[in-house]
Amino acid sequence: MLDDQAALHTIPRLAARSSDDVYSAIKSDIASGHYASGQYLREELLAKRLGVSRTPVREALRRLDAEGWVDTRPNYGVRVKSWTLKDAQEIFEARLLIEPHLAGRAAQQIDAANLARLKALAATMIDITRKPASPDATDTWFAANNEFHAIITAAAGNARLDRALRSMKETPLIKWTFDTYDEADRERSARQHEEIVLALEQRNTAWAEAITRCHILAAEKAVLDRYAREHVLDTEISDN
Repeated sequence: MLDDQAALHTIPRLAARSSDDVYSAIKSDIASGHYASGQYLREELLAKRLGVSRTPVREALRRLDAEGWVDTRPNYGVRVKSWTLKDAQEIFEARLLIEPHLAGRAAQQIDAANLARLKALAATMIDITRKPASPDATDTWFAANNEFHAIITAAAGNARLDRALRSMKETPLIKWTFDTYDEADRERSARQHEEIVLALEQRNTAWAEAITRCHILAAEKAVLDRYAREHVLDTEISDN
């Protein structure tokens, strides 16, 4: 991970400089993993990089603190929130409550244009599983997956639940999930995307809900397995 000074010079300045722009830019950098877990965010450096005064930066950091993206420590400053196993478990629990329900609603409401786009995205992800793994392939998969699920949850027609779900899925944990996947995980996930599209095409609410639930549970297992492996490794290193 780049240090503060180096990282702040690798991203172009914003064309617009409203407080919302500043908030969105910093949030995007955190979600993408550009800023490391626990890294301090200095107001003066952020302001210089974004071409704004410190006031909108301060406002943005307050919003991000309220939303749980950063932690503000009196006399120390603001740092990127460190995501824990409990955070991961809570996010997957919330997704399991919301996302299958929205998929079921989408099965009754999604239109032909969105179904066609979902088919194309599912085909893209299937194609990725047939090629050697690479950072570019991971980025393409991540973008296609985000769009795939965003189309479905938006088609459900419940804007409040859609916003709540999108907020949870913007966290660094989601990108970490995809970095966790091995070849078998990706193939399974790609097949599940195809099955989700079939359920939506058939207007089958129960099927759409069930396969979406399985899809999320499989992702949760991949994350928890990786956490367990890394936790054991950290423990062995500290014991030695």
